[in-house]
Amino acid sequence: MAKNTATSDTTYSSGSKSAFTRGVLSLYKTFKLLGSTLSLSLGTIFFIPQPLIGAILWLALLLNPRYAAFAILGIVVGATIRKLLRVGDAPWLGGGLKANALLAALMVAWLTKVTEISLLAQLAIAAAAAAAASILAAAIMRALDGSNLPSLVWGYCLVAAMMFSACPNCPSLAATAMQTPSIPGNAIAWGNAFLSSLGSFIYSPSYEAGLLIGLAILFWSRIMFITGTIGWLCGVGVALAFEQLDLIYVWLPISYNYFIVGMALGSVFFLPGRASMLMAAAGGCGASFLGFVLQNLLQDSPIAYLPITAAATIWVFIGAVALAKEQSVVSLNKTSQLPPEEAWWHATYWSQKFGQDEPLLAVPVMGKLQVTQGFDGKLSHSGNWRHALDFQRPTTTGADLEPVLPIWGAAVYSPAAGIIERIKNNVPDNQLGISNYAENWGNYIVIRLDKGGWAMLAHLQQGSITTATGLHVEAGDYLGSVGNSGRSPFPHLHLQAQNSPDPDSPTTSFRLVNYQTISDTNALLLHWNAAVPAEGNIIMAGISNPAVHNVLASVAPGKAVWVVKSEGHIPRNFRESRADNVMGINISFNEAGNHIFSSNSGKPLLCSLAPDAWRVIEAEHLSSPFLKLLGLVAPSIPYAATVGMVWDDLIPILPAGFKSWFSMCVFPYRKKTPFKFAYCKCTAEPDLNGKTIQIETRLESRQASLPLKLTCEFEILRGPVRIQADFKNGTVVYSLLSFEPRLPFNKNI
Repeated sequence: MAKNTATSDTTYSSGSKSAFTRGVLSLYKTFKLLGSTLSLSLGTIFFIPQPLIGAILWLALLLNPRYAAFAILGIVVGATIRKLLRVGDAPWLGGGLKANALLAALMVAWLTKVTEISLLAQLAIAAAAAAAASILAAAIMRALDGSNLPSLVWGYCLVAAMMFSACPNCPSLAATAMQTPSIPGNAIAWGNAFLSSLGSFIYSPSYEAGLLIGLAILFWSRIMFITGTIGWLCGVGVALAFEQLDLIYVWLPISYNYFIVGMALGSVFFLPGRASMLMAAAGGCGASFLGFVLQNLLQDSPIAYLPITAAATIWVFIGAVALAKEQSVVSLNKTSQLPPEEAWWHATYWSQKFGQDEPLLAVPVMGKLQVTQGFDGKLSHSGNWRHALDFQRPTTTGADLEPVLPIWGAAVYSPAAGIIERIKNNVPDNQLGISNYAENWGNYIVIRLDKGGWAMLAHLQQGSITTATGLHVEAGDYLGSVGNSGRSPFPHLHLQAQNSPDPDSPTTSFRLVNYQTISDTNALLLHWNAAVPAEGNIIMAGISNPAVHNVLASVAPGKAVWVVKSEGHIPRNFRESRADNVMGINISFNEAGNHIFSSNSGKPLLCSLAPDAWRVIEAEHLSSPFLKLLGLVAPSIPYAATVGMVWDDLIPILPAGFKSWFSMCVFPYRKKTPFKFAYCKCTAEPDLNGKTIQIETRLESRQASLPLKLTCEFEILRGPVRIQADFKNGTVVYSLLSFEPRLPFNKNI
């Protein structure tokens, strides 16, 4: 009985401890969620969607506890309205529901501070203003859905304008009681004015608040701070020019608008670059000019001091860029939830690989082909029709001595997925050396691509087209045969991308994918790549190696245990912190079907089973040396890989460390991109017995901290099983010790 009692007591104690632990964890998660909500709501006003950095901004608010209390009330009201309306928030747009509600509550805290209204009434007014601002913000976000225009803080501006109109004397009384900086007269005063202007956005125009805000922006993005400062300086320059003309312009309280516009146009809504830096400068000037106009139109009304000038200027510039379309000198930032430096890196990395929003088209004819006329071809690919490729069979056979079949009658396959929009199938084929100038394109097919845009295949054989308009085709579906119709003296296939279904419409740039060319070392088509080939190149569509594809596509989710052995000196970035030389890596899937390789700490490595290759798609801020090496040794592995095949790919690893704070600020403004290549070679391929794929990689970069050579082996189901990195003074080898399969979405190691 005593034993049973002891067991019961132990069980009860363990259960109590478990309940206590669960309670602590629940409380921690609640505080974490609350902190994240508070920080995001304030941080996104300054385009900082990062809770930890947003907490620094709260220190600026806490310099005035009254403001902090009203701000929290505004966030609570905004969150309640969001739930009642059942709408999503968009924190990365510079002002969602809760951000507008926060600013509205702050405005009431400032406006009622010197009044005799009771605190309870002040809180009620603040709650009403926050509710109105969040509802207006929701309506504006709904109206702008699908456009490039951000919602910003228009809801707050409208509510503040109504409040200022309802009590015209309140703003002047509040402004009198508020600490305001004097007009600068020396360098120290100018610095004080700059910092104070940053705090004016949240009704805290002091250098202490401005310093905290400036530090938060610097921690998030150095480029944002630089472009914001450029906007502020240019805006102040315009204001001083007005003063030189003896025009009255109270610019200091409104100058925070110049900074906001500089950040927004120079690095937030547009990718950083030389052109966007000029936009930051022009935006600061525009905001200053608009502020001067508003002050005169509104007869010095406090409404002119709201961020209306910043919001309106941002909208004007974004609208102007939208009109320019493809001709624009700046690019929209589609990943504004990232720091601008990283957004630039991500966008430029992928544009270097696959172009910027260019259609990706597969080679439409099997076998060896020669590009007899490429982009800007001298014969007919010029002007509006310069983006086109002509395919014929090569005149020489190469080292393999295989006979070259004529292209006449060769099967034509769809270069991409889309809907057949136009067809012409009744133009007679020409005799050799004769062209039909009355029918420029001969028999053709126009496909409206699923990814956007159109593609046209022309000079097809009369009566060979087997598809019909309105039908959907996938990449690789049979369409017809190569002919010699239209303006075609010799049988060939013409391929182009265009901006409308009209066969005579201007062409647009595109890229071929998954094709092979002659390598540098021999005359065999063993160089796999994905870029528009130059005129005269001999190419061939990449044909998937079933054994290689089977190994890469079968990588299973699970827990992998690796043994690490090192010799000599290993650079610190690739040195494991564990002393037992054993480490765990978890392999899982995300909702998109991408492989996730993750360690106990740091961000994971994401790999995609793309249509043509197994490819690393995200390798940012990796802390695990193993994941870094995996990203370096195999940035991509084509399914067409065979022994001897070579390919090159951009190194996907984002620069890290203290130096990257400065180098990442410079990269967007240099003519030469900072990306380096990894030169890969397949040294072994699997067979029917299931042997490994072996990849050997050398890096273009000669940095001492990077490996000179890497090798990697992949096996069926288990994925990577061995990685070796040879450095200048040492070698590290990772060998798979065990692999435990798990459920696809189990991310726990």
